[in-house]
Amino acid sequence: MSIDNPPAYLQAGSYSASRDRLHLISVRYHPTTLNTTDAACRSGILGGQSGRQANFSMTNWDVSVGRLVATIENTFASQPGDYQVINTATQVLSVTPSSTTTNRIDIVGVRVQDAFYSGALNQADLVVVPGTPTAGTPADPTLPASFIPIVRVTVNANTSTGILTDLRKRTGTMGAVYSPFTAQLTDNGTMAGETQLMPAAGVYTPRLRVWDGTVWRGVNVHQFDAPTQTGSGTLPVGGTGSTIMTVPVADPGYAYKLNVSGSLAWAVAAATTPGYLLQASVTLDNTAYNAGVISSGESVSHSTGAGFNQSSLTVAPDTTATLTGAHTIRLIARNSGSGNMTVPVSTSTNLTVQLIPA
Repeated sequence: MSIDNPPAYLQAGSYSASRDRLHLISVRYHPTTLNTTDAACRSGILGGQSGRQANFSMTNWDVSVGRLVATIENTFASQPGDYQVINTATQVLSVTPSSTTTNRIDIVGVRVQDAFYSGALNQADLVVVPGTPTAGTPADPTLPASFIPIVRVTVNANTSTGILTDLRKRTGTMGAVYSPFTAQLTDNGTMAGETQLMPAAGVYTPRLRVWDGTVWRGVNVHQFDAPTQTGSGTLPVGGTGSTIMTVPVADPGYAYKLNVSGSLAWAVAAATTPGYLLQASVTLDNTAYNAGVISSGESVSHSTGAGFNQSSLTVAPDTTATLTGAHTIRLIARNSGSGNMTVPVSTSTNLTVQLIPA
């Protein structure tokens, strides 16, 4: 590839609109893909006030789209310089009402029309791109060039309004931290070092993640709150054990490891000889003491007295292999003795789980 000339900005240079777009937009915003060879930006809503985020709603067959500021990739040609669009007031667009027999998907979004490349108009507008009616499951329509989708409208047969699906995605200048819309939480990054402020989800507070060129990597270590003890009382002899505590781990949106440990208070309910064995383990996605074991421990009674409380059994800390997605951690106890044992409700019974970005 040769040097793109003229560079920005020579004192005696002459620059077209495409040159200005290229230098002021395309090379400054997130690239369209990780390995793009062109100076092309990724389409998306720009951050800022909540009132300019293309907020939308639907009443009957009218879709309202609010104010927005967006960057839109110019897909008319190779490296033509990308566009920025501002909508300064809420606009209402009408969707064709439901059919009695067919289903359809329409897409509402922002289109750029540039007569230099195609057609006769030079403008940006909010439009409804209609889908093809079908008696079966409808598909998204083909979208026009230089277009950014805002919302999918599913129009099922014999309905009084559409079903809305948020299609918005954010973009920003390279190096800036931004908060992704829900529709892009599973998207890959398009540049190494791209940083997102993830929204609060479940037990997680807002947190940062960084794209390393291959996967998202979290920045924040998360310590889970101590779980409530749900299993107590008499432990049956043998079997696969009884769940004592559970910690659900929601998907943080990046690869991670879990550092886990546990402790368990227990007692011999009735005994005539010492040597009653209690086993405990911390498991990953399993309800049996000996399946998916991350860490385990055991303890033997040393008294013949019924009801004698043994010292807490400790399950030593250990770390999982790299995980993605949601998982469940359990502390499980198994009575491997020949008589009754109990797990009383106790402050010394605990399950500690810490999420560490991989």
